[in-house]
Amino acid sequence: MAGDAIEIQAIPLSVTEEDVFRCLGSPGRVLPDLVDDVAQAIAAGRELLSPRALYRHLAVERVGSDGVSFAEGISLEGRFLAHLFEGAEEAVFLVVTIGPALEARVSQQFEEGSSIEAFILDAVGSASAMGLLTQVISGICQQAKDRGWKTGSCLSPGQSYWDVTGHQSIFQVLPAERIGLELLESAFMRPQKSQSAVVPLGPGLKVSGDPGDSTCRYCAATTCPMRREPQLLT
Repeated sequence: MAGDAIEIQAIPLSVTEEDVFRCLGSPGRVLPDLVDDVAQAIAAGRELLSPRALYRHLAVERVGSDGVSFAEGISLEGRFLAHLFEGAEEAVFLVVTIGPALEARVSQQFEEGSSIEAFILDAVGSASAMGLLTQVISGICQQAKDRGWKTGSCLSPGQSYWDVTGHQSIFQVLPAERIGLELLESAFMRPQKSQSAVVPLGPGLKVSGDPGDSTCRYCAATTCPMRREPQLLT
């Protein structure tokens, strides 16, 4: 199924107050004094979103002890990544973004001295980008199930198990400029409210799971306010 990159536009998004409070560092807890501000920010953010996604399937050529090799000379390095790709025949490389407008508005609010509003709107942007990634991955997961294939974990650069420079491999696979994305020298993406991922696929995938689930169990950042489950690896 490997082939050209597929672009998705006009993706409907739904962001909840709980999502925003989690991005504000208050998971599972609503701060009453900020409820109205959060509701207003969600409404304002909705008008600033321009969600777009781009993904592509790429065939796995070899899974070694310390990395994975794909068609077209693409490779991912790391023993843990290799472990999660055992039995995979393909991978989906994807990037999503909500566009630059919300970030521009946040910068404007900071310049105007509206710091609280800016922090909250920034959290709306973060929640929207993460929700967009989850939504796109859900569709990809369904496509895999329709083929009788298993899906693995959603693996993203910038986590403790995969350095942020992993973005370079993803941008080699995808013409991300088609959806307005740029890879900076720092290996971070612009606009900032963007997400990337690689998902292993295959009928004989050994480490399968729902790619929409949290990968916190693989991450060593134990004090992260976004953590949803305990770390499994020590």
